[in-house]
Amino acid sequence: MQQQKPQSDIHQSEVFIRALATRYGFRERDFSLVWDGGEFEPSRSVHDLDIVAADGRRSAAQISHSALVHQDPWQYIRQVDAALMNLARRGEPRGV
Repeated sequence: MQQQKPQSDIHQSEVFIRALATRYGFRERDFSLVWDGGEFEPSRSVHDLDIVAADGRRSAAQISHSALVHQDPWQYIRQVDAALMNLARRGEPRGV
């Protein structure tokens, strides 16, 4: 049961993040979510969430473990929103 709780928390968070991504025109197949470098580590106090676009671009957000456990997406909506906004910019990078 202890192992299922973090998976449930992650699932709820991912549902929220995917819903937020639709605001920027992303579909489910357009990106993937990677927690803590590839494997969710429940012992961490802050989790790294990488949002990886299908074309290889990536953006990151940090989410506190407390926000996940309490299923409170309002605590990390700004970080995720900024990461998605960053990925939604499809323009070519400018040279220096």
